[in-house]
Amino acid sequence: MFFGKKSEPAVYPGYPKLPGTLRPGAIVGIQPGEILRYEGLDLSAALPKDELVIEAVSSMDIFDMHIARAYTKVNDVQVLFQFNQDKNGEVLDINCFQIFQEIYPATTNDWETWLGDNGLIGGPDLNAPNGKSYARDWGDGPHAEPVEATEKIFLDPSQAPILVKHQMMLYARPLGDDREFVLLSADEENGQALVRALVGVVMNPVALNVY
Repeated sequence: MFFGKKSEPAVYPGYPKLPGTLRPGAIVGIQPGEILRYEGLDLSAALPKDELVIEAVSSMDIFDMHIARAYTKVNDVQVLFQFNQDKNGEVLDINCFQIFQEIYPATTNDWETWLGDNGLIGGPDLNAPNGKSYARDWGDGPHAEPVEATEKIFLDPSQAPILVKHQMMLYARPLGDDREFVLLSADEENGQALVRALVGVVMNPVALNVY
Protein backbone atom coordinates (compact mmCIF):
# COMPACT_ATOMS: atom_id res chain seq x y z
CA MET A 1 0.00 0.00 0.00
CA PHE A 2 1.31 3.42 -0.91
CA PHE A 3 0.59 6.60 0.94
CA GLY A 4 0.99 9.99 -0.68
CA LYS A 5 0.10 13.57 -0.04
CA LYS A 6 -3.46 14.55 -0.72
CA SER A 7 -3.52 16.48 -3.99
CA GLU A 8 -4.77 20.04 -3.93
CA PRO A 9 -7.85 20.90 -6.04
CA ALA A 10 -6.92 22.26 -9.45
CA VAL A 11 -7.07 26.05 -9.63
CA TYR A 12 -7.16 27.93 -12.93
CA PRO A 13 -4.12 30.19 -13.53
CA GLY A 14 -4.88 33.71 -12.37
CA TYR A 15 -7.49 32.69 -9.79
CA PRO A 16 -7.30 35.50 -7.24
CA LYS A 17 -6.24 35.36 -3.64
CA LEU A 18 -9.48 36.29 -1.90
CA PRO A 19 -10.01 37.79 1.54
CA GLY A 20 -10.92 35.43 4.37
CA THR A 21 -13.13 32.46 3.45
CA LEU A 22 -14.55 34.10 0.33
CA ARG A 23 -15.20 31.48 -2.38
CA PRO A 24 -17.95 30.18 -4.68
CA GLY A 25 -20.45 28.21 -2.62
CA ALA A 26 -19.76 30.08 0.63
CA ILE A 27 -22.57 31.63 2.65
CA VAL A 28 -22.65 35.38 3.26
CA GLY A 29 -24.84 37.39 5.60
CA ILE A 30 -24.99 40.94 6.96
CA GLN A 31 -25.10 41.36 10.72
CA PRO A 32 -28.43 42.79 12.01
CA GLY A 33 -26.74 45.85 13.53
CA GLU A 34 -25.49 46.97 10.11
CA ILE A 35 -28.96 46.56 8.61
CA LEU A 36 -30.46 48.64 11.44
CA ARG A 37 -27.84 51.34 10.80
CA TYR A 38 -29.39 52.06 7.41
CA GLU A 39 -33.07 51.52 8.24
CA GLY A 40 -35.23 54.63 7.82
CA LEU A 41 -32.63 56.43 5.67
CA ASP A 42 -34.48 56.25 2.33
CA LEU A 43 -32.23 53.61 0.75
CA SER A 44 -32.91 53.00 -2.93
CA ALA A 45 -32.43 49.27 -2.27
CA ALA A 46 -32.70 47.77 1.20
CA LEU A 47 -29.82 45.64 2.46
CA PRO A 48 -30.56 41.91 2.19
CA LYS A 49 -31.56 40.41 5.53
CA ASP A 50 -31.20 36.74 4.61
CA GLU A 51 -28.06 34.65 4.27
CA LEU A 52 -27.07 34.24 0.63
CA VAL A 53 -25.04 31.73 -1.39
CA ILE A 54 -22.05 33.09 -3.29
CA GLU A 55 -22.48 32.06 -6.93
CA ALA A 56 -19.26 33.59 -8.29
CA VAL A 57 -16.22 35.59 -7.21
CA SER A 58 -14.09 38.06 -9.14
CA SER A 59 -11.10 40.36 -9.04
CA MET A 60 -9.86 43.55 -10.71
CA ASP A 61 -7.54 46.44 -9.94
CA ILE A 62 -8.47 50.13 -9.96
CA PHE A 63 -6.42 53.07 -8.70
CA ASP A 64 -4.15 51.63 -5.98
CA MET A 65 -6.72 49.12 -4.80
CA HIS A 66 -7.37 45.46 -5.42
CA ILE A 67 -11.08 44.74 -5.73
CA ALA A 68 -12.66 41.37 -4.97
CA ARG A 69 -16.35 40.75 -5.53
CA ALA A 70 -18.81 38.08 -4.37
CA TYR A 71 -21.91 37.65 -6.56
CA THR A 72 -25.22 36.55 -5.02
CA LYS A 73 -28.94 36.92 -5.78
CA VAL A 74 -32.04 37.94 -3.87
CA ASN A 75 -34.95 36.58 -5.90
CA ASP A 76 -34.07 37.83 -9.41
CA VAL A 77 -31.98 40.81 -8.27
CA GLN A 78 -28.20 40.44 -8.41
CA VAL A 79 -26.45 41.54 -5.24
CA LEU A 80 -22.69 41.82 -5.07
CA PHE A 81 -20.39 42.45 -2.16
CA GLN A 82 -17.29 44.39 -3.17
CA PHE A 83 -14.21 44.07 -0.98
CA ASN A 84 -11.92 47.09 -1.40
CA GLN A 85 -8.37 46.10 -0.44
CA ASP A 86 -5.05 47.90 -0.22
CA LYS A 87 -1.88 46.62 -1.91
CA ASN A 88 -1.22 44.29 1.03
CA GLY A 89 -4.63 42.67 0.76
CA GLU A 90 -6.12 44.32 3.84
CA VAL A 91 -9.85 44.95 3.46
CA LEU A 92 -10.50 48.68 3.83
CA ASP A 93 -14.28 48.52 3.49
CA ILE A 94 -17.03 46.60 1.74
CA ASN A 95 -19.70 47.85 -0.64
CA CYS A 96 -23.04 46.11 -0.89
CA PHE A 97 -24.24 46.84 -4.44
CA GLN A 98 -27.46 45.80 -6.15
CA ILE A 99 -28.13 46.07 -9.86
CA PHE A 100 -30.69 48.84 -10.15
CA GLN A 101 -31.03 49.00 -13.92
CA GLU A 102 -29.56 47.51 -17.11
CA ILE A 103 -29.70 49.50 -20.37
CA TYR A 104 -28.90 48.17 -23.85
CA PRO A 105 -27.95 51.10 -26.15
CA ALA A 106 -28.95 50.17 -29.69
CA THR A 107 -27.14 52.72 -31.86
CA THR A 108 -23.91 54.68 -32.01
CA ASN A 109 -25.81 57.79 -30.94
CA ASP A 110 -27.22 55.90 -27.98
CA TRP A 111 -23.69 54.98 -26.89
CA GLU A 112 -22.58 58.59 -27.32
CA THR A 113 -25.15 59.50 -24.70
CA TRP A 114 -23.25 57.34 -22.21
CA LEU A 115 -19.62 57.43 -23.36
CA GLY A 116 -19.32 60.50 -25.59
CA ASP A 117 -17.25 63.59 -24.79
CA ASN A 118 -20.08 64.84 -22.59
CA GLY A 119 -21.55 61.44 -21.82
CA LEU A 120 -23.47 60.52 -18.69
CA ILE A 121 -20.65 58.25 -17.50
CA GLY A 122 -18.25 60.90 -16.26
CA GLY A 123 -20.61 63.85 -16.05
CA PRO A 124 -20.55 66.04 -12.92
CA ASP A 125 -23.83 64.72 -11.57
CA LEU A 126 -26.40 62.03 -12.18
CA ASN A 127 -30.18 62.25 -12.04
CA ALA A 128 -31.12 58.62 -11.51
CA PRO A 129 -34.38 56.94 -12.57
CA ASN A 130 -35.29 56.63 -8.88
CA GLY A 131 -35.71 60.43 -8.78
CA LYS A 132 -32.62 60.98 -6.65
CA SER A 133 -29.57 63.10 -7.59
CA TYR A 134 -25.98 62.00 -7.14
CA ALA A 135 -22.71 63.95 -7.45
CA ARG A 136 -19.64 62.48 -9.12
CA ASP A 137 -17.24 60.94 -6.58
CA TRP A 138 -14.24 60.32 -8.90
CA GLY A 139 -12.30 62.84 -10.94
CA ASP A 140 -12.30 66.62 -11.30
CA GLY A 141 -13.68 69.17 -13.74
CA PRO A 142 -16.88 69.35 -15.75
CA HIS A 143 -16.31 65.85 -17.17
CA ALA A 144 -14.05 63.00 -16.01
CA GLU A 145 -12.85 60.08 -18.10
CA PRO A 146 -14.48 56.78 -17.13
CA VAL A 147 -12.24 54.44 -15.12
CA GLU A 148 -11.33 51.37 -17.15
CA ALA A 149 -10.76 47.92 -15.65
CA THR A 150 -11.07 44.26 -16.65
CA GLU A 151 -12.86 42.05 -14.16
CA LYS A 152 -12.24 38.29 -14.03
CA ILE A 153 -15.36 36.48 -12.81
CA PHE A 154 -14.95 32.88 -11.65
CA LEU A 155 -17.97 30.61 -11.36
CA ASP A 156 -15.59 27.75 -10.56
CA PRO A 157 -11.97 28.11 -9.33
CA SER A 158 -10.86 25.38 -11.75
CA GLN A 159 -12.46 26.92 -14.86
CA ALA A 160 -11.50 29.89 -17.03
CA PRO A 161 -13.08 33.18 -15.90
CA ILE A 162 -15.60 35.38 -17.66
CA LEU A 163 -13.87 38.61 -18.66
CA VAL A 164 -15.84 41.84 -18.30
CA LYS A 165 -14.39 45.13 -19.52
CA HIS A 166 -15.71 48.08 -17.53
CA GLN A 167 -15.79 51.83 -18.16
CA MET A 168 -17.04 53.12 -14.82
CA MET A 169 -17.84 56.21 -12.80
CA LEU A 170 -18.92 56.45 -9.17
CA TYR A 171 -21.56 58.87 -7.88
CA ALA A 172 -22.83 59.54 -4.36
CA ARG A 173 -25.51 61.35 -2.37
CA PRO A 174 -25.72 62.10 1.37
CA LEU A 175 -27.58 59.53 3.44
CA GLY A 176 -27.68 60.64 7.07
CA ASP A 177 -24.11 60.45 8.32
CA ASP A 178 -23.27 58.07 5.46
CA ARG A 179 -23.68 58.08 1.69
CA GLU A 180 -25.49 56.05 -0.95
CA PHE A 181 -23.57 55.31 -4.14
CA VAL A 182 -24.40 54.66 -7.77
CA LEU A 183 -21.76 52.89 -9.84
CA LEU A 184 -22.48 53.55 -13.51
CA SER A 185 -20.64 51.15 -15.80
CA ALA A 186 -20.51 50.43 -19.54
CA ASP A 187 -19.70 46.72 -19.74
CA GLU A 188 -18.53 44.38 -22.48
CA GLU A 189 -18.77 40.64 -21.90
CA ASN A 190 -19.12 37.64 -24.20
CA GLY A 191 -19.62 39.88 -27.23
CA GLN A 192 -22.43 41.83 -25.59
CA ALA A 193 -22.36 45.46 -24.49
CA LEU A 194 -24.65 47.17 -22.01
CA VAL A 195 -24.79 49.83 -19.31
CA ARG A 196 -25.38 48.84 -15.71
CA ALA A 197 -26.38 51.07 -12.82
CA LEU A 198 -25.53 49.59 -9.42
CA VAL A 199 -26.76 51.19 -6.21
CA GLY A 200 -25.32 50.53 -2.77
CA VAL A 201 -23.68 51.59 0.47
CA VAL A 202 -20.42 51.11 2.36
CA MET A 203 -20.28 48.52 5.12
CA ASN A 204 -17.87 47.93 7.97
CA PRO A 205 -15.79 44.81 7.16
CA VAL A 206 -16.67 43.21 10.50
CA ALA A 207 -20.40 43.52 9.70
CA LEU A 208 -20.28 40.81 7.02
CA ASN A 209 -20.14 37.11 7.89
CA VAL A 210 -18.69 34.71 5.31
CA TYR A 211 -18.47 30.99 6.03
